[in-house]
Amino acid sequence: MTLAGLRARLRPRSVAGQIALLVVAGIAVAHVVATTAFFLLHEPQNPDALPGVAAARVGVLARLLDAADPAVRPALLAAGARSLPLIELDAWDGKAPANAERVPNHAVIRRIRAAAGRPVMVTALAPLEKDGQLRVGIKTQNGAMLRATLVDDPLRPPRQGALIFTVVFLALTLALLCVWATRALTAPLARLAGAAEAFGARDDHVALPQAGPEEVLAVSRALDRMRSRVRRLIDDRTQMLAAISHDLRTPITRLRLRAEFIEDEGARAATLRDLDQMNGLVEAALSFVRDGQARDAGSHSLVDLASVVQTVCDGFTDIGAPVSVERSRHVLVRGQPDELQRAITNLVDNAVKYGGQARLVMEGSPRGVRVCIIDSGPGIPDGERETMLQPFVRGDRARNLNAASGFGLGLSIVQAIVEAHDGRLSLENRPEGGLCAAIELPLAAGHPELRKGSTSGAAPAEIADHRKDVEDLLVS
Repeated sequence: MTLAGLRARLRPRSVAGQIALLVVAGIAVAHVVATTAFFLLHEPQNPDALPGVAAARVGVLARLLDAADPAVRPALLAAGARSLPLIELDAWDGKAPANAERVPNHAVIRRIRAAAGRPVMVTALAPLEKDGQLRVGIKTQNGAMLRATLVDDPLRPPRQGALIFTVVFLALTLALLCVWATRALTAPLARLAGAAEAFGARDDHVALPQAGPEEVLAVSRALDRMRSRVRRLIDDRTQMLAAISHDLRTPITRLRLRAEFIEDEGARAATLRDLDQMNGLVEAALSFVRDGQARDAGSHSLVDLASVVQTVCDGFTDIGAPVSVERSRHVLVRGQPDELQRAITNLVDNAVKYGGQARLVMEGSPRGVRVCIIDSGPGIPDGERETMLQPFVRGDRARNLNAASGFGLGLSIVQAIVEAHDGRLSLENRPEGGLCAAIELPLAAGHPELRKGSTSGAAPAEIADHRKDVEDLLVS
């Protein structure tokens, strides 16, 4: 069995088991590091072997001899020598070699003076560098004298640096272990959330996680089954409406032909009008279903949005509608020109129908570029603004199919087109009156096709000035 297979077999399959393993592993690592630090940093078990301890005990003995009666000093010194076998102690007659020197700044000597608690004279009886041993003679104020031989040492302070390093290393190790384990544990959840978020969007190709805790895999399998059911329902709905459209077009055409033979002119006109509305309803329903499907991002190209806006305006102007473009810039977006033109046309048609006129303005926005269609109508009440984006909801709330009403699909189709282009549709009432329907789309600046110069509806000169126009648009 390979190492990866063994690791997969030993790893708990549930989220609770993996969290428990993470906690136990963190505690085990902390204990291992703490135990290692203890064995590396602990002091010797025999404190007499420490130079600092030996020097302190020599100083304490010097204090006792200084305070004791001169008659008992020899016995006290002999008892001290027996109790401190690692230190050579004996009486000193006060004589020192010719080259003897006082060593007031030596680390061991400072420890002896501090332990004595009173002024003492310490004389080096041998060179300090000789065989690592320090031979000194000590004389107190009351005349007590002794000679001591102990280990010379700079008396390094406790290993605080090593201790701090150990604590920091332990903290970093546990933090990195927790971060790594947590990311490994939550990575399947992140992939699952991404797949769920992408479902129904234009880029619906995110793979579901195939590895991870049992709970995540169960949710992944359930989501996969749900996606299959939803796609099947959408396909069934599309096929059903397509069949209805195909079946209705033939009888509508036959009724239209028969209506031509109606002698009463008023009845003939009313019948033809009703047949036109029936045909329009069928076409609008099919269009809504088609535009609600996810679109392939590869079919999108670079589009000059100003040219699309101007084309829509010219189309309404040709039929005498009060539509005008107040401000535009030649900026490029990625999309399908026909669909963008259709979305803007629906908004302009609503503005002319319900507001009497339409003014189109292009301006910069945090998302890229915004096309505002402004009218002078009554606007939409705040409580109904979100409802108006639902299919088959009309602003006049009329359910009878008269000549003045639509089918309530125009804004729904616009929203489906805009969302397929990674944009956003918003409806806002203007303080001075009227409604502003805005389409926000991301700019296509920096796309490879922009550098190649291939666009739909954009002239080469417009492509060359695109970046400057974008900057001017955002500034304005």
